[in-house]
Amino acid sequence: MGKTTSWLVLVALALVPTGVRGQSAAAGHGEPRDAVAAEIALLRRTVERLAAVAVRSQVLAARLAAQQQRVLWEQDAIARAEEAIAAAARRQERTRATLDRSNRALANVVEEPRSELRREVENLKADLDDQDRELASLRTRLSQAEQSLRSDQRSYTDLDAALNALVSEVERPNR
Repeated sequence: MGKTTSWLVLVALALVPTGVRGQSAAAGHGEPRDAVAAEIALLRRTVERLAAVAVRSQVLAARLAAQQQRVLWEQDAIARAEEAIAAAARRQERTRATLDRSNRALANVVEEPRSELRREVENLKADLDDQDRELASLRTRLSQAEQSLRSDQRSYTDLDAALNALVSEVERPNR
């Protein structure tokens, strides 16, 4: 209901200057029928133009809303990737500290427990390798998310500019 009223007001505002011109033209000529016919033709063109603009504006508004959702989703993906990187980095630091402690302990231990500590050290090194791969993967994912966000933000800006141009076109007086 509100949209219909808005469109009717917009159509009425677009037609007011046209009506004034038509009345003055009719008053200046002896042919009121020709003036009415010209006015009807002008009104028809105006209504057709406004109908096309209405459809375009609805499509642009829908695309703008969808693009805004994509931008928000990409921002959320970046935040999740950054959190995952921070958590993986903390795990890696703990593993490095444990590895360092194990290496120091290994240097001071006699032969029998030494083999057990060597296995632990090897396991910790394997964990570090896994964590290095995980961090690399997470950083790649973050980079891709940031690139996707930039692309979606450019699309959002383009759609917003198109919608603003359409609004300007609607606000221009009839030609």
